[in-house]
Amino acid sequence: MRKTLLIFSAIIIALVAGVIIFISPLTKFVVEKYDEKYTGRQIKMDWAYVNPFTGYVYLDNLKIYELNSDSVFFSAEGVSANLQMRKLLSKDYIIDELVFDKPFGTIIQDTSKNGLNFRDLIDKFTPKKSLVKKSPVHFSILKIKINNGTFYYQENTIPINYFIKQVNIESSGLHWDADTMLVKFSFLPGLGKGESNGDFTLNIKTLDYRLATDIKKYDLEFIEQYLKDLSNYGSFKANLDAKIIARGNLKNARDLNAKGQLAINEFHFGKDTTDDYASFTKFKVGIIDLSPTSKKYIFDSVQLIAPYFKYERYDHLDNVQTIFGKKGSKVSAANADAEHFNLILEIAKYVEKLAKNFSVVTTKLTD
Repeated sequence: MRKTLLIFSAIIIALVAGVIIFISPLTKFVVEKYDEKYTGRQIKMDWAYVNPFTGYVYLDNLKIYELNSDSVFFSAEGVSANLQMRKLLSKDYIIDELVFDKPFGTIIQDTSKNGLNFRDLIDKFTPKKSLVKKSPVHFSILKIKINNGTFYYQENTIPINYFIKQVNIESSGLHWDADTMLVKFSFLPGLGKGESNGDFTLNIKTLDYRLATDIKKYDLEFIEQYLKDLSNYGSFKANLDAKIIARGNLKNARDLNAKGQLAINEFHFGKDTTDDYASFTKFKVGIIDLSPTSKKYIFDSVQLIAPYFKYERYDHLDNVQTIFGKKGSKVSAANADAEHFNLILEIAKYVEKLAKNFSVVTTKLTD
């Protein structure tokens, strides 16, 4: 009996090992063979490990390429997932945990072409409307983690090239029977000093959100790239401190309720790094309650430390018009293009909306 049990156990172990050894390379082969058919993108990996008995999947050195290109859109040193195998037969697809180790991704925006470089993926996987009723399929990811990622953003029109590093994200994931997901995050600027961390809660259906963030001495020098789109020349430097708790809705910019502190430090703008036209040591705002929809603008304090401004008059123009064009012509040209995105202009438009709302409130109070 003992000998029979040993032989039977050895056979079972051999069969399990054989299935794992066979199915792992088969998974790699199938993914790389049918990748473009089902995703439109080329997908490569060094090797795959799949355990159908435990539901564990690991993809080593995964690479997803740009559409019709040999440039890498997304990569990761490792991608692992734990699936609940017993739920598959009931059309209840549950991933206990999805982990990306050292991912690298690039978001490219080009208004002259097709917008964002992942537009094809959105179109590919957007469910098509059908009159045929099908039995419901439930899909959930209970936990999502990104470890030590690096992500680039490129805008080809201006152009803009910026990245963040040491990105760590942990999320409660997506549940088929829940609308809200929680994300905890931290990252560093790609260039310069500073750090940012916090948590973000989003209702996927209504797009209501809650944000709590802590930003320390975050380098804002990347704004100089947007400044070049609005000026003939110029140098910009500053860093940001912020500790803000806010809630609102992503579809309505005025639907905002925020409190906390925000400070811009070591602000310098001028002809070059040695010749400032405007500067200050610190601009700090303490917010008790900021709510445009409720018409509340309650500030604890507003501080401006060591402000400096230099105006120079020349034979034809002044130093401001020399930078931004006659009567701000370069700013007007950029603002007139509806498809043209510039972060500085977008911030200015949002501040203008808040200012108009604030003006209405103060006028009513005066009356």
